[in-house]
Amino acid sequence: MAGYVRVSRDDIRRLAKHLHMSVPDFEKRHIVEVTKKGEKRIKEGFKTCQFLDENHMCGVYEARPHDCRGYVCWNQPDETVYGYAVFLQTGVGRLREQEK
Repeated sequence: MAGYVRVSRDDIRRLAKHLHMSVPDFEKRHIVEVTKKGEKRIKEGFKTCQFLDENHMCGVYEARPHDCRGYVCWNQPDETVYGYAVFLQTGVGRLREQEK
């Protein structure tokens, strides 16, 4: 969950094809940030990936970006691990508010 997901031109083409979209339409809808270096990202640092489905599984697994292919993933829902990851990424201010 934590971290940015950079996408290359090949990643964008593959994802667009998988989603039956044109490359420009994919970029308009799914690119959340372009860095000063020109890198395109589909996920911001501490936000959940837009391609996770309701079971917290990758909805574009077959076409997933190169960055995602390096992660070890499990092929079954695991609410404990997911919930713990969400907790770890919650800001201190928000946790203090929840304590009150």
